[in-house]
Amino acid sequence: MRPGGPRRRYRGALSLWLTLAAIPATAQVTALSGQNVFYYRPRNATADYLAVVGGLIYTDNVARTAQGAGGTVLLMGLTGDTSREGTRFDYHLSSNLALLKYQNTAFPTEPTGFLNGKAVLKIVPGFFSWIARDTYSQVLINPYAPVTPDNLVGLNFITTGPRVTMRPTLRTSVTLDALYSYVNSSSAAPQYTNLDSHRYGGDLRIDRAFSESASLYLTGHYEKTDFKDQVNNNFSIGEAVAGYRLTDGRTVFDLSGGYSQLRVYDVLSTVEGPGGTRETVTTEKFDEPIWKIDLSRLITPSQRLALHASEQFTDAASQFRLGLDQPVVSVALPGLAISNPFKLRRYLLDWRFQATRTTVNVALAETHSRYLLNSANDFHSKGAHANLTRFLSPALTWDIGLSFYRYERTGAPSATGGPPALTGQSSKVYTALTDLRWQVGERLALRFIYTHTEQSGAYTANQIGVTAEWALLGAQAPIMQPPPGLSPISPASTRYP
Repeated sequence: MRPGGPRRRYRGALSLWLTLAAIPATAQVTALSGQNVFYYRPRNATADYLAVVGGLIYTDNVARTAQGAGGTVLLMGLTGDTSREGTRFDYHLSSNLALLKYQNTAFPTEPTGFLNGKAVLKIVPGFFSWIARDTYSQVLINPYAPVTPDNLVGLNFITTGPRVTMRPTLRTSVTLDALYSYVNSSSAAPQYTNLDSHRYGGDLRIDRAFSESASLYLTGHYEKTDFKDQVNNNFSIGEAVAGYRLTDGRTVFDLSGGYSQLRVYDVLSTVEGPGGTRETVTTEKFDEPIWKIDLSRLITPSQRLALHASEQFTDAASQFRLGLDQPVVSVALPGLAISNPFKLRRYLLDWRFQATRTTVNVALAETHSRYLLNSANDFHSKGAHANLTRFLSPALTWDIGLSFYRYERTGAPSATGGPPALTGQSSKVYTALTDLRWQVGERLALRFIYTHTEQSGAYTANQIGVTAEWALLGAQAPIMQPPPGLSPISPASTRYP
């Protein structure tokens, strides 16, 4: 390190090291997502921004029970968004990940938050490359119970494989990926659904450009999922989609539609014979249309409006990745720790206003999850967030935010009463947060935090704490300078916790 940051030739190595160093941490078990009070991307940070965060939080109800006792949580995390495009190597890292250590409680030391890292090694530039991607996220076991380590499953999703790119004409490109993935699940819960799986598949994409900003595309996708736990049903998903994309300085618009086929395999019996193991397998097939609309528009130089709507087949491990390809990543409603695939319908709306000293962000989200094998698991969630940031002085920033979640089971109970995780009917969670940020120096900042969280009929909790943030990449600009101009594309690290 040197004044002004690392030398240019060291930045790639530093970012790659951070990506690789984070992968072992994400393979550990999950943690209390409600402690995500450390999430903060400074508005006046440069586009290439990465920082380490450390601190302590005291809560008067660490177990989130009706009469819970207080406790202190220590945290150390990595937050930010950084990327590089080179002739031989590309990478992109988005992170809001922290390791939490609970004092005087039975909860183990665990990570919380999310991480998405991708690297592309260009073996033959422009033709043959190798892809590696790692994603960490969390899903709920029971959405109607308080969010604690005993009610969460951590998912680490690793993907790798070759990519071949061909350009038959100057306006046409063809990309073919052959991919292998491994999903590892872990939880502090005594019993949870084991989602460990191997996945095999590929992607085909054909793009035809009409201009520098407009293009048509055709995509094909296939993936076969084999669970390690034979209690789960293996499945495969195939998709064929056509779409139109428009991108310029003020607008990102993507409209696509197609058809998808889901096949679910059920092993009825296994027989050991002279020729080896023979299985009797039945297959259920579901064919349904899928679609997606993404629109992000700068309606004025200081206002951005973004809309996302989609419907497609997915599962608990892949659901989080669906939100990372949107122009503006918005509210991340949690998924459920159920192995069966489902059809997910999502609606997201995000509005942002950004002036010299004031920033306002409002986001709404709604999801419908329809489980085709067992309608008792059908799940409906809603979320709303509002945040106000005000710059009080060149060194002080004040935030105040409100959020609301509602989870509801919409399917009828099965004849056996449904899975144990979905014995409730609905749940509402309210959160209020305020903090004061003190920019001590170009790279060092302190943040003083207070939050109040309440789940209807379950618990209330208050948290107070302080965190310190050290910018590794992208030092802060003076706070009273005009903020960077809005873009129709927003980095994933601005995701709401």
